[in-house]
Amino acid sequence: MDVAVEAVGSAGVIATCLDLVTRGGAVVSVGLPHPSAELTVPALQFAGAGKRLLGSYMGDAVPGRDIPAYLGYWREGRLPVELLHTDTRPLAEINEGLDALASGPVVRRLFRA
Repeated sequence: MDVAVEAVGSAGVIATCLDLVTRGGAVVSVGLPHPSAELTVPALQFAGAGKRLLGSYMGDAVPGRDIPAYLGYWREGRLPVELLHTDTRPLAEINEGLDALASGPVVRRLFRA
């Protein structure tokens, strides 16, 4: 089975993921779209292709179980969290930084005082 994880928070990306997964595949949406965003996809993708769209609220995590597992994956090189950090900028650039997050070229940006 094919699985795609959408972490951008974009209805368009969710739709693209549904289009790209194979018959019987699933898309797990963990990104948080804007409250007014709407998703429009061909209904035939579900009953006709057996695809599934799943939401994940706050990661559906069990911290006592999951954090040790994630640390183990990271230590083994299987969870490259450093790819989630684009850069660090001075706090004075907060407005530009948030604009870059909203428009898409930045994955995660940290700010320093």
